[in-house]
Amino acid sequence: MTKVFLDYDQKALDDQYEQRVWVPHADEIIRRYGLQSDEIRKRIGEPRTERYGPTPPETLDIYGSGKKAFVFVHGGAWKRQSSRENAFAAEGVVQTGAAYVALNFALLPAVTLAEMVAQVCRGIEWSHANVAEEIVLCGHSSGGHLAGCALTKTTVVKRALLVSGIYDLLPVRLSARNDYVRLDERLEHQYSPIRHVEKIRCPVTVAWGEREAAEFYRQSSEFAKQLGAPTIVGKGLNHFEICLTLADPRAPLGKAALDMLR
Repeated sequence: MTKVFLDYDQKALDDQYEQRVWVPHADEIIRRYGLQSDEIRKRIGEPRTERYGPTPPETLDIYGSGKKAFVFVHGGAWKRQSSRENAFAAEGVVQTGAAYVALNFALLPAVTLAEMVAQVCRGIEWSHANVAEEIVLCGHSSGGHLAGCALTKTTVVKRALLVSGIYDLLPVRLSARNDYVRLDERLEHQYSPIRHVEKIRCPVTVAWGEREAAEFYRQSSEFAKQLGAPTIVGKGLNHFEICLTLADPRAPLGKAALDMLR
């Protein structure tokens, strides 16, 4: 066996960064994101959609209003999903008197990872300038990575909740995912939030599911350690299920999100 990273050979490393190996019914759970978002819109209404940047994908959906905004950066392996199916946590946020902002942005491989991060930063800064005085940032999975990068590049975020993210891109560069992420050593370093924690100026809580793949578990726990950040481990939850608990004010993740807005 030829080790590629830590004790992983190539196949084992590739499997660590392919969630459907660990959650074969992932698409079924992700469909629930969209279904629950549809139900939320029936109750609280359609969002106001605004453009925050110069390219067509740079839009955001705004639910509610207030002096605070919960800005959500969706996951999807940097190449799937949109703002539309990621409104499932909007109702609880709006009920606190805050706005819920779901970011849309271009996906790989249509743009580079660097441009994705730049778009997310523009969306956050636009939200601060045009939606609310206080920004609480949340990202899940690849969105957790994008949000983590944004924390190293913008100073407008008051608090952040990063869920099941990737914070060191070295194993991604060495895995099959690099076929479309297209990292070299320079990009790997520049866009690995764990290597730039001194640039993160706001309090961060790091969360992940108890049933994550080992590498996602390791990434989150090591990032939290570097930050000295509080952690939430979703008991019995996989990578996709933990994100849905943002919509439940009784769940540790949902409660943490709402507490950041109070």
